[in-house]
Order: sequence, then C-alpha cells, then structure tokens
Amino acid sequence: MLLNKERALQKMKEFNLDAIIASHPENVSYLADHQSHLPYMYRFLNVESFALFPRRADIAPALIISKGDIAWAARYPSWMPEVYTFGNDFYIVNPEGTLSKGEGRYKEILDDRGRHAPTAGEVIVKALKQKGLDRGRIGLDEKNVYPSTREEIQSGLPHATILDAFELFRLVRMVKTPEELERIKTVGLLNERSVQSVLNRLAEGVSEDELTQHFLECTAKEGAVFEFWNTASGTQSSMTIMSFGHFHPPSGYRLKKGDMFRYDGGSIYHKYHSDAGGCAVLGTPTQRQKAAYRAIEAGMERAMELLRPGAIPSKLFEEAALAVEKAGLKGYTKLAHFCGHGIGIEARDYPIFTKPMKATSPFLPGNYDLPVEERMVISIEVPYGELGLGGFQVEYTLLVKKDGCEKLYPHHRELVVR
Repeated sequence: MLLNKERALQKMKEFNLDAIIASHPENVSYLADHQSHLPYMYRFLNVESFALFPRRADIAPALIISKGDIAWAARYPSWMPEVYTFGNDFYIVNPEGTLSKGEGRYKEILDDRGRHAPTAGEVIVKALKQKGLDRGRIGLDEKNVYPSTREEIQSGLPHATILDAFELFRLVRMVKTPEELERIKTVGLLNERSVQSVLNRLAEGVSEDELTQHFLECTAKEGAVFEFWNTASGTQSSMTIMSFGHFHPPSGYRLKKGDMFRYDGGSIYHKYHSDAGGCAVLGTPTQRQKAAYRAIEAGMERAMELLRPGAIPSKLFEEAALAVEKAGLKGYTKLAHFCGHGIGIEARDYPIFTKPMKATSPFLPGNYDLPVEERMVISIEVPYGELGLGGFQVEYTLLVKKDGCEKLYPHHRELVVR
C-alpha cells in the first residue's frame, strides 16, 4: 500500500477530520493506488477523479470516478472496496459475446445504481450521505475540483464543514511506506544507469543534443518514463535549462576539451520519481574547477551530517550554504536559493530545503519549514554556477534514519574526468 494509513489517521485525528477526499491525480493514486490517465491525457476536459478515506474503520473507503476511469478500476482493482461513478452510464454488450473478468467487473460497477450520479458533485454528496458523513468535517483536496463540483458539494451538504486539504495530503505523504521506499529505490537505480550511460559517452565532438537523446533512449530501455533533463556544457553549464516531457531546446553545441558538463535528470517508474545530478570535465580539470567542486562537496557533507529527525530545513540549508562559502566559494550564501527537497510520488515533495516561506494552510505551522522525520526520502543537491567558468552539482537521494541518513540505493558522485 502506498498510503501511510497510520500517519493519515493521526493527522485526521489531530485536525478533527471525519474524512479526507483526494482529487489531485498524485493524491488519488497515493490514497487509492489507482492510476487515472484522464488528468494527463485530457487536462482541460471533464477529468475529475476522487478517493474518499474515512477516519472511522467501520466506514468503507471509496474510489469515485467517471466512466473513463472504470476500465482501470475493473482490470486493476484498488484496495478500496467500493467504487462510485458519475457521468455517462450507458454501455453496449455483444449478445453473442463472452465477457472477460475485467469486462464483467466493468459492467457490475456501472450497474450499481446506488453508487452512481450524473455529476461528480452529486455522487460525492451521495457517498458522504450513505456513509453518515454529511454532517462531518471533510478535508477536500481542492486542486482538481471543478467550481461546479465544489458548488454541488457545498449546496448538497449544508451541515458539513469542508476544508481545503491539499496541503494535508502533502504533509501525510512526507513519511514513506515500505512500498513507496521500494518504488523510489527501483526508479532511482533505473535512472542512475541511464545517467551513467550518458557519462560514459562524454567525449570531444559529442553534441549536447546527442547526449540528451541518449538519456531518453536509455530511460525507455530501462522501462522508466522520461521526466526531465537539465544539462549544458562549457561555460553555459552555469545556467539552468530544465526541460520536461520529451522536449529539449536544440543546442547543436559540441563538447570541447576543458568543458564542464552538468546534468540533472529524472525519470518515473510506477508513479514514483527519481532525481540525479552531478558534473564532469573533459580533460584535466583546472585548479578553479577542482576547487569549486571541493567546495560544493563540503556543502553536501555538512548537509548529510545534519540530515536527521528533527532537523529544520531552512537551518540545514543555511549551514550547507555556509559550508560551501567557507570552503572557498565566496558569495555562495548570496547565490544559493535551496539545497534539496523530498521526493516520492511527486518529484518535489515536502519538505523543501530553502529559506523560510510563509504558509496560510490550517494544516501547516504558518510556514513550509517542516521538520525532518524518520523514513522521509530527501534529495539533497548542492549546485553552483559561475558565469564564464561553468556549472557544478552534487546530488544524493537519502533515506532519513533514526540517528542520521544513508543513501537509499547505491550511487556515487565525483568530479568525473573524461
């Protein structure tokens, strides 16, 4: 199970919530282990899907989906025992055909009139009423709820208290379950092999475009899905050009002797994300290149020393940046803006290791400076760009343990020399 049920129930008790409802695609996947393709394929159409999780153990959780998602629920059932549907309920059966198990379940779901309504808002109201939650405090993830759906929920449940709860889901997701750790470890190793294959191809005359294409091909061969690739070489590696999907601006630049090469790339496997960053130099590194890399290594060492339960992200960021500056990169504390983030079902989970930022959600302590906890997975990255010299980076994916941290899977970083 992806859901950290114990943590979710603890937070629901803390904030006196009777139920939570996910709508953001990643939160629906996290809560129900259901993969909806609709929000990714048809972003601006009617693509809502929901998952309902009550606090009381005697009330059944439920997946709440449109017809377009029923095939997923029929062929790959969620752990949630109930499925509510909304929208078009019409289907055709070949009178001479034999239904497969999945088709039979598909028909069964659509035939359940007690768990169907014309619209998403109506069926959510129906589900909450049937479960006796129509007067409860409901945490509704507001990120993928259409205005009309929200209006139907509010008007249909006049005695319920509805709170925007997107931030609560992110708060729950910070501490990973064993299933999540296994998925992050798997995708991390797949991504690492793709990155290392790119590094093995670094040579004078090779173009940035060829290296980007190679990363794409390696990712596909590993069975993962490409997510992003930020790379450049020469002095222009001092700048960040993050690309997502399969788009990368054509460069045409070919590597030359003495060039820096900085990379930051990630892929997805079974909904979970990876992130790997590092750098290389073609030919013998200059003293300045070696000194810059040693300095960001010092920042990484300090960050890993401090990364443990109870650590405050903004303080860790401050200490890591100061360590880089003390190691020789003057002005780094003015240049740096962050040094890491949580990673999991989203590439940038909480917590974020940056300067303190105010937050208004009732589920957050007035800011995003959320203390580190055991079983968080953190991507610590220490980047540096110097115009006219190039870009440098060191990044590790770390599991927070009871008394410190460790690499979640085998990977190493160094100033690679080619």
